[in-house]
Amino acid sequence: MSNFISTAASWSIPGPRAWLRRLWPWRTTATQQLTLLKMIAFGTEQQLPLAPLLMAWSQDERGVQRRRVRRLAQLLDSGVPLPAAVEEVSSALRDADVLAIRFGAQSGTLRASLDEAIQDYRPVNPWGKGTVGYLVLVSLLFFLLSLFIYAKIVPTMLDILEDYGLPVTHSLQWAISFGNFTNQFWWLFVLLISAALYATFSARPGRMFRQSFLGRLFRPLWTLRTADVLQKLSVAAEAGRPVAGSISTLARYHFDPAVRRKLLFVRNEMEQGATPWHSMAAVGILTPADEALLASADLVGNRPWALEQLAAAKKRRTWRRLNRAGDLLLPVMVGLFGLFVLLQALAILTPVIYIIMRAI
Repeated sequence: MSNFISTAASWSIPGPRAWLRRLWPWRTTATQQLTLLKMIAFGTEQQLPLAPLLMAWSQDERGVQRRRVRRLAQLLDSGVPLPAAVEEVSSALRDADVLAIRFGAQSGTLRASLDEAIQDYRPVNPWGKGTVGYLVLVSLLFFLLSLFIYAKIVPTMLDILEDYGLPVTHSLQWAISFGNFTNQFWWLFVLLISAALYATFSARPGRMFRQSFLGRLFRPLWTLRTADVLQKLSVAAEAGRPVAGSISTLARYHFDPAVRRKLLFVRNEMEQGATPWHSMAAVGILTPADEALLASADLVGNRPWALEQLAAAKKRRTWRRLNRAGDLLLPVMVGLFGLFVLLQALAILTPVIYIIMRAI
């Protein structure tokens, strides 16, 4: 056991977001979640008792994850099944990991489901290491500099223009209008930013927002979730499980309410004699091309392979688009910062030029 704990410690090497755990200790990082998932997979594969394994590992965890892993070990030690235990302490793992454990236990493919979850593990952060930190740091610097400009320089410049009898320039008027708007509605900006941060980083309260709204507004996230459904159907099909039972399990336990409703419709349609692929295409989980592909795969008997390849293709295409969008985020934000700097420069330098010309 001690040798394995030493080996597993290498799984928890802090990633690029380790600073978040230090600033926000009740935040469970992606590395911690992946490490716990690997521990559960290892214990399942080696048929080890998970309760003492996880209790020992909790001593090496940090922040709130230590308490969550310890709670998970206590539930398992009291006889609670693994799927129910991870659902009780769901914040210790990603929603997709909890679903993989539940689906694997229900379909008898726990080890295969855990392997797929580990291999497919990829935190949703297409913007690259340091990009978000750079934007946050620059935004903070811009905020502090703007406070100095609007609190000290702009009033002084207005007094100078009044002394010289010069009109207020258009650029200075725009800067003053922007400052007045920000001063009037600063509480709204603070409220929106606080709500966004809370919904992004909170464990349970923000889950409803992430699950219910982001999937509808953010199309790539919906595509990734439908691809995950196809991947789980592939695992079950490879093990010889009926597709109707797999869809029924996902319709009951999937973490996204929209996916649950659509899969429930598919299950009901299948009970009426409809084919699963036609029903999934009718609710938008599959495209017509996907439906034709899977129907052909059923005819030639390679359904598991077709489902796996289709899920992988959807994920590759979606991540490629996300990475391209992420590559555009930084120059777009830099351009916006540049426009703001240009406005401030014109607001301050243009009156100075007018004053010099008046003096000459």
